[in-house]
Amino acid sequence: MSTDSGEPAKPRDEGCEMRIQGLLDENLELAQFRQEQLTLRNLGSYLKSALSTPEVYAAIECFGPHIWPEATGAVYLLHANGDYLERVASWGDASLNKQSLAWQDCWALRRSQPHCIRDTGNGLLCGHIAQDSGTLPSLCMPLIAHGRMLGLLHLQRLKNVPINVAADPGLALAMAVAEDLCLALANMRLRESLREQSIRDPLTGLFNRRFVDEYLVQELARAQRMKRQISMVALDIDHFKRINDTFGHSAGDVVLKKVSTVLRAHVRGSDIASRIGGEEFLLLLAESPLRFAAQRAEDIRGAIYEMPMWYEEKNLGQITASFGAAAYPDHGSTADALFRAADEALYSAKHAGRNQVVSAPPPA
Repeated sequence: MSTDSGEPAKPRDEGCEMRIQGLLDENLELAQFRQEQLTLRNLGSYLKSALSTPEVYAAIECFGPHIWPEATGAVYLLHANGDYLERVASWGDASLNKQSLAWQDCWALRRSQPHCIRDTGNGLLCGHIAQDSGTLPSLCMPLIAHGRMLGLLHLQRLKNVPINVAADPGLALAMAVAEDLCLALANMRLRESLREQSIRDPLTGLFNRRFVDEYLVQELARAQRMKRQISMVALDIDHFKRINDTFGHSAGDVVLKKVSTVLRAHVRGSDIASRIGGEEFLLLLAESPLRFAAQRAEDIRGAIYEMPMWYEEKNLGQITASFGAAAYPDHGSTADALFRAADEALYSAKHAGRNQVVSAPPPA
């Protein structure tokens, strides 16, 4: 065989071509690996810097499609009651991701280890995965931190899953993402727990004075913008010292807890019930006029008065409370002014004989 110029054609070196193709494939795999590692580092950086759980969810939704470009993914977290999981983040084909799922439907959660299905012939399909082959290959990665199950990372329509899944570099990548995600979620829960402890009264579980001070500043600013009212109700358990002196401080703690239970039963989701010290409590009623707050205080007063109070088979006697109500903007435009008006009304209730509700007088 000769070329057009009359020179003999050089024979093809298939071995050389294969080596070149092999080098090209290796370079492509290396570039892909480097890109995956860069994306993983970026995801880890954002997860470590997140200040709230929504930011954690946003980070995985942002980087998930880059880590698994053609796959559909979702993150589920175990609900507080432990019965089921709720979807908190997802990407890809939304029709494949359920809003919630039962933990019993996932082999990965039941076995506490990754569960990968390449096709219906190589393993047991999880109950939460659609039966058609269009969802496979699928990987379920349990999210576990400090020995506690947090949730699930679920990937569908993965590409090029090998027969030997244990040696799959994609599985190692998913494990790395799951590890970063678990650490971020565990740290966030710890941070939220510490925050919750800092704003809650440990005995009653109500908000404390620190939270009230922070909340009231924000709520007053919002009320000023929206031209709305805020009411404040201060209440104090009558003759509380007598209870402590007669029956002991443990009996006093029982009284405080039961009064707190009454308060929770009489506040809306938008209201704030707090214990601000000793036997003193405070209610903040958003978007409520003074007359509404006074009626709410009267309902609480009656409930406390009718509540039987026993401690270690001892009748603690009749428990009563006194109340003082004030409202923004009628009785002040600042937190200090409202506190002062409510305290003065409470003092008037005490002075008038206790076990009653007194509203701050209208401004002069």
